[in-house]
Amino acid sequence: MKKQRKIEHYGLKSHEKRFGTEEKCRDYLSQLRWDGQPTCQNPDCGNKYMNYFLSTRNIWKCSKCKKQFSITKGTIFESTNLPLTMWFKAIYFFTIHKRGISSCQLARDLEIEQRTAWFILHRLRETLNNNDSLNLDGEIEVDETYIAPILGRDVRLQRRKRKHDAEMEKIHGLTTAKARRLRGYPLKTNRQKGVTKEVIEQRKREKALLGERKSFEQPVVVFGMLQRDGKIHLEALGKGEDKARSEHIFPIIKRHVSSKSIIVSDQASIYRTIKKFFAGHEKVNHSKGYVIKGIHINGIENVFKHLKKMIAGTFFHIKLHHFQSYLFEHSFRWNVLKIPDREKMDAFLSKLNGQKRLKYGDLISRDFNSLNFAA
Repeated sequence: MKKQRKIEHYGLKSHEKRFGTEEKCRDYLSQLRWDGQPTCQNPDCGNKYMNYFLSTRNIWKCSKCKKQFSITKGTIFESTNLPLTMWFKAIYFFTIHKRGISSCQLARDLEIEQRTAWFILHRLRETLNNNDSLNLDGEIEVDETYIAPILGRDVRLQRRKRKHDAEMEKIHGLTTAKARRLRGYPLKTNRQKGVTKEVIEQRKREKALLGERKSFEQPVVVFGMLQRDGKIHLEALGKGEDKARSEHIFPIIKRHVSSKSIIVSDQASIYRTIKKFFAGHEKVNHSKGYVIKGIHINGIENVFKHLKKMIAGTFFHIKLHHFQSYLFEHSFRWNVLKIPDREKMDAFLSKLNGQKRLKYGDLISRDFNSLNFAA
């Protein structure tokens, strides 16, 4: 009889065995942060011997300076009112889902309010903002993509678009396409009788004073790098196709890619001079095929495909000042894609030490141009 293959699962039942109680969660954090020896958080003390635990308040007290300190001080759990078991369960859902989990779904799973779940997820994403030490080497695929909002999935965006279109119509009038759809609408053309050259020039001057018609939502430009058989790095450049320029992209590549690497890209003009800074530069002509003589960028395009599916299927619409946080999440999930679920969670938990607390006021007041991500 053929022996049945044993499959290792890490489901919610296994997770509860590890982190089902507050004591188990505190012991894990204590081992992670202090190697099992609670260390005084007073910068002038740092004593790690004979510190004792106050079970009525879930804090430690230093035997030397008599200061009290908590296991959550200096972590993303600092000043939280939620139990650690709920935080660890949120981390479990955050890491095992292939394309992320929405705040609405997490709120149902944890039986909490949606805004609380939204804040939890953003504090978890902030933990992954440590790509400053990420170095890529070897053959590096680079490319950029454009991600526009999906109007059919977000009622709020539909309302905003109708308001935007109404404001543009007051200034610039109806668009040619909309005017053609409206039957019997008299189009103002230069072919009308009695229209002189002076009238035409006057209309041109008036149109120039009004400025150009603004589009509702410009796409967000995302630049990506993939080390073959290695890690990825994604970075949001801003809104508008004009953001995909060499002066925006080259500093990112130089910061994270070794000069001995070979860059693989398409034939976009922004990569024309990149060979000056690296060992080699290979280009693929997409007008002739996706793979030409073994040269391709299918890897980074696959990353973009899953990123767009994550946004379209889970989050629908992301504001620009939060976009980079979601890119941190997708990068982490991609980089741990091939390891078991338990190791994925351990990889995330290993990043908890030394992370600063993200305050709600700082999160909602973010501005994309003022962000200073380490990546």
